[in-house]
Amino acid sequence: MRLKLKYSLCLFTIAIISTATFLQAQPTIKGTDLVCNGESFFQASNICSELSRLARADGVLAQGDNFKQIAVSGAPIANILNFYKNCNPKPTYLVSDGAGIDLMNSSNISALSNTLKQYLDEMKKGGTKKLLWMIYPDPQGGSWATLKKNQDLWAEEVPKVMANIDTPKVYLVDLRPVWAGHYSEYTSDGIHCTSAGGTATAEAFWKVMKADNYEFFTLEPSSVAPKSIATATRSPFLGQNIRNGHVTLSLSLSQPSNVTVKLTNLTGRSIFSAQRQVAVAGEQTIDFPINGVAPGAYIFKVQAGKIAKQSTLLVP
Repeated sequence: MRLKLKYSLCLFTIAIISTATFLQAQPTIKGTDLVCNGESFFQASNICSELSRLARADGVLAQGDNFKQIAVSGAPIANILNFYKNCNPKPTYLVSDGAGIDLMNSSNISALSNTLKQYLDEMKKGGTKKLLWMIYPDPQGGSWATLKKNQDLWAEEVPKVMANIDTPKVYLVDLRPVWAGHYSEYTSDGIHCTSAGGTATAEAFWKVMKADNYEFFTLEPSSVAPKSIATATRSPFLGQNIRNGHVTLSLSLSQPSNVTVKLTNLTGRSIFSAQRQVAVAGEQTIDFPINGVAPGAYIFKVQAGKIAKQSTLLVP
């Protein structure tokens, strides 16, 4: 099934002042603008505090300020929905998970999916513009076998629900590839974060938020072009789709160019790279097979000539 990936495949415009590239100013937000909501995966970890630290270090959050957390240990997804309803003020940016508690004993994915849709509807009504949704890492140990089976089903269902959402704009972060090879370091009981696990998780979230010049924190652009911009040129990258183990890149090139694509995981490890010589100008598509790449969130980098783009790519 072809997923709508507009929540993670972001087009951008490069504006040029004379010969210099005009980039969006670094965003600055208040701690209450971003909320972490969920259950013990957040409440019993250092994820939100580490996310705040990273934002302060990059100047996005003022020194001494912290993102708000409303997560409560042991909360099923219906309660997580209610935490959001009762949050005042409603956040512009939300980091959340849900259904981990439910999935310990139930595999009623349809019911959980309906609750997730209700949660997303509340976000839209509450004015939340961007959502970073976490897909759980794999539970470790035989005592969590049922949970792992149900979480695998949930990990397949969530992208299907999110693919039909326009508001808020959704960014999925699958922690399974992030935690791969580090489970003994990142969890001590098989399901909750150690300090190292919380730090690695926050860093994975922050990489997605920083991608594409902090696109996560960019709201609808003004309809009036800034007066300081003399000339604007469109990026040659029209978009990309992933289907059946292939990434199809759409381009509109003003001249023949070398096109390079690179796929890395959220920790920076190279997963795939390829280069093609495009011999003709104009609008066209290039297909890159990526068979064997595990499902998850990746950083997709593409360069055509001297112009480069980086975005988040979800491999279903």
